[in-house]
Amino acid sequence: MDHEAGEPDVAEQAPLRCRNVALRIMSDQLSIFFPLLQRGVRVQAEVGKPLGQFLSDQLGIPKEYVTGRITTIFMDNRPVDDLERSRIHEGSRVTLSAAMPGLVGATMRRSGFYAALRQGISHAEQGAELPSGQGTLTLKLFNLLLPELAPLILARGILLEQDELDALLNEFDAASRLGVASSYLCDREECGGTLVTVTVRDLPATPG
Repeated sequence: MDHEAGEPDVAEQAPLRCRNVALRIMSDQLSIFFPLLQRGVRVQAEVGKPLGQFLSDQLGIPKEYVTGRITTIFMDNRPVDDLERSRIHEGSRVTLSAAMPGLVGATMRRSGFYAALRQGISHAEQGAELPSGQGTLTLKLFNLLLPELAPLILARGILLEQDELDALLNEFDAASRLGVASSYLCDREECGGTLVTVTVRDLPATPG
C-alpha cells in the first residue's frame, strides 16, 4: 500500500533489535575462547562509573578477588592504581592480568613497591565529568585470569560481529555445534553486534 506524501514509514521507524545467541559448551572447550578474550571482546557496561564498581558490581567479580588476584590493570593502555578514581567511559579499553614476572611485572603491579617508577604513564583522571548511561567497552584477559574469569565473563555476555561469531563456531567440531541453545531477537534496541552468552558445563565424572 502506498503511503500518503510525507507519511512516515512505520518499518523505517522501528528500531533494530539486538540479536542474542546462547551457547552451551563443556569445560574442556573453554580454551577456544581464550584467543578472543586476549585480543579483547566488547561488553556492555554502565559507563561513567568507577572501574572498581564495573569489575565488582557490573561484572560480578568478588571484591576480594579483584584486590588479591587481579594485580595488574590497564585502562586505555595506562596502568591503573586507584580503581575508584578511574572511571570507565564509552569505548574504554580495560586489561586485566594476574601477577607478571620480572621487574616489568613488578613495576606494572597495582599500587606496588615500584609503582612510583611509572608515575608518568599511570592512568589519571582529568577531572572532567564523564557522561553516564549504557555503553560498551573492550575487555581483555591474560594469563591465569583466562580460565578463572572466562566462565563469568562469557555467562554475562560478549558482543561479537558476525564474522567473529562465524569464526568462533568454526572452531567447534560437529558435535559441539549442537551447543547452540538458542538464537533470537530481544526487545532491546541494536546493541552494536550479536550478544553471545555462554554456559560452561562440567565434564561428566569418569567412572572409577
